[in-house]
Amino acid sequence: MYDKHFDEVICFINTYEKLINCHIVDFITENLWETCLPDPLRSELEKNEINCDYWTENDNYPILNNFIKLTRSLSLQSCSIEIDSKEFTHVLPDVGNWKKFKCKSAKMDFMNAKKLHEVESLGNIIGTIAVSTDNLVIDAGAGKAYLSTFLAENHKIPVLAIDSSQSCSNGAICKQKQLKKKMTCSQNLVQYVVEEINEKTNYINMIKQRFCDWNINRNLILTGLHTCGSLTHSAIKTFLVTEDIRILCIVPCCYHLTNETFNRRISFSKNARMLAQQCIERSTKNKIMPSSLFYRAILQVILRSMGIYDARVGRGGPLNDFTSYARWAFSRIGVKPEKILSEEELINVYQLYMPIMKKFYVFQMLRVHIGLVLEAAIMLDRMIFLQESNGCSKLAILRLFDPVLSPRHYGIIAIK
Repeated sequence: MYDKHFDEVICFINTYEKLINCHIVDFITENLWETCLPDPLRSELEKNEINCDYWTENDNYPILNNFIKLTRSLSLQSCSIEIDSKEFTHVLPDVGNWKKFKCKSAKMDFMNAKKLHEVESLGNIIGTIAVSTDNLVIDAGAGKAYLSTFLAENHKIPVLAIDSSQSCSNGAICKQKQLKKKMTCSQNLVQYVVEEINEKTNYINMIKQRFCDWNINRNLILTGLHTCGSLTHSAIKTFLVTEDIRILCIVPCCYHLTNETFNRRISFSKNARMLAQQCIERSTKNKIMPSSLFYRAILQVILRSMGIYDARVGRGGPLNDFTSYARWAFSRIGVKPEKILSEEELINVYQLYMPIMKKFYVFQMLRVHIGLVLEAAIMLDRMIFLQESNGCSKLAILRLFDPVLSPRHYGIIAIK
C-alpha cells in the first residue's frame, strides 16, 4: 500500500543527498550554495533576482516550481487520512459515528493551547474507539498524563499511564487531585506507573496489578501522544507481539533522538533527522526565517578563524543585531575576553556577508521543503514494517492536529 510512495521518497533522498546532509551553519565556510545545489536549480535562482518569497509558485522559476511540487507530492499529506473526513469510518468501520463522542476538555489552567488542542484531538479519537469496543487504554510515555486524564474524565475510560519520570508522575497525580474537586470521574480510572519503557515492557502484568478486575481479552489500546525517539519503535514492536493489544494509535515525535530504522534500504544522518523536524506550515505562514540562523552562519566564519571547531552555541541569544548575538555566543562557549573581536570588527564581518543573506534564506527554504520528504521517509519506514508483519487488518496515517500549532501532527493507527 505504501511501497511505491516509499520507493519514490528514497529516490528523492538519494538525489538530494548533499542538500540533506549538510549543516546550515556551514553555509559560508563550506560554500554550500555552490556545493550542494544541483546546477540547473542554482542557475535558475541566480539568473533572476533572488528574493525570499519562494513559498508559492512563480512563473520565472519552473525548475524551482517542479522541486516544490515534488516535495509536496512525496509528503505524508498525499498518503494520509484527514480525521474529519468520511474516510475515517473506512479505517474503523466498527466504531460507528465517532463524531458524537467529541468532547471539549474541562478547563485546565495548567495546559497551554497547543497541549489542549493535541489532547482533545487525539483523546476524542482514542475515546471513541475505546468506548465503542470496550477497551482499556495504555498511555505510553504519558508525561504528566494529560491525555490519560482527558480519557478518564470525558470518556470514562480506564487508563494505565506509564512514564519513566518520577517527577512527571508526581505532577500528574497532583493535577489529578486538583481536578477531582471539580470533576465527577473517579481518580482510580487512571493508574500511574513509573518505569522505563522498551520493547520488553510487560504491559499485561502492569494491568493485572493495577486493574485486578479487568478481563484482558484482546481489548487493549496502546497509545502515545508524541512518543519520543525510540519509544515509537518500542510501541510498534510491542503491539505486534502482544496478542491482547488489538489497536495501536500513536503520534511520533523527536525523530532526531534515534538512529533506528526498520528498513535496511534507508538510514538517516543526524542532520537529516533534524531537517525532518522542520515545520513548513509555520515557515509558510511567517514568510521569514529566524535571523539567528544567518547570525550563526556568520559566527561560524569567525569561530573557524579563531581555531574553534564544533562549538555548540544553542538557542536563546539576542537577535536585535549581530554584534549582540556574537558577544552572547562567545560568552556561552567560553571564549576569553581578550580574543573577542571589537564591535567595529564584528560589524565589518557582518557587512561583508550581508550580500549573500537572500541566498542563505532561499537555501534554507529549499531544505525546509525537503523536510517534508524526510518526515515521510521516517514515518513510511514504520508503516511498511507494520504492513509487512501481516498482523494488521487496518493501517493508516492520520492527520490529527493543526500543523501550525502542533508541527508533529501525523499519527499511526493499526488494528489487528
